[in-house]
Amino acid sequence: MTRRLLLALGGLIVLLMAAGAVSFVRYARSHAPDAKLVAVAPIDIFAPGDELARWRVSLAEALTERLNVAPLAAVPQTVVAETWRAAERPEIAAVELARRTGAAVAIYARVDPIEPGDSVRVNLIAADAVTTRILFGVVLRWPSADPDGLAVQLAEHVRHNHPLTRAAGPGRPPDPAR
Repeated sequence: MTRRLLLALGGLIVLLMAAGAVSFVRYARSHAPDAKLVAVAPIDIFAPGDELARWRVSLAEALTERLNVAPLAAVPQTVVAETWRAAERPEIAAVELARRTGAAVAIYARVDPIEPGDSVRVNLIAADAVTTRILFGVVLRWPSADPDGLAVQLAEHVRHNHPLTRAAGPGRPPDPAR
């Protein structure tokens, strides 16, 4: 009798462990970030005065709008404004933003003025929201009078280098989506 009870209890434990594993896998799959979704963090502007301050929101909005084209999708800036939590390291805050919004890729950019003031240096990085690994980045000089052209250029760079849309090399399929 004791032997049967121990076998039954052992079988029940194995059954519960299997059910727990299946439940965990389902949970993990349903809460995985969307590989197509990109979260653009507010742009950091490091310039004296207010001359480039308008870029903080307008550049992020323009970049988001240009990235929100199939096969990619972008988290709306209204959601970013509600979800954004500034941090000492803004690139980490961008990754946290992506995680909270379900995006697989976080985009962080900063704009610095270049003397004599007619152009800016832009640094953009894209980070994987799960691993925090830097996927790609760009540094470029841009005329400060052309924020719309900058948004177009940055969106093109992101689309070209995003893991879902990266151009395949000869004899190599595109990188698989997660």
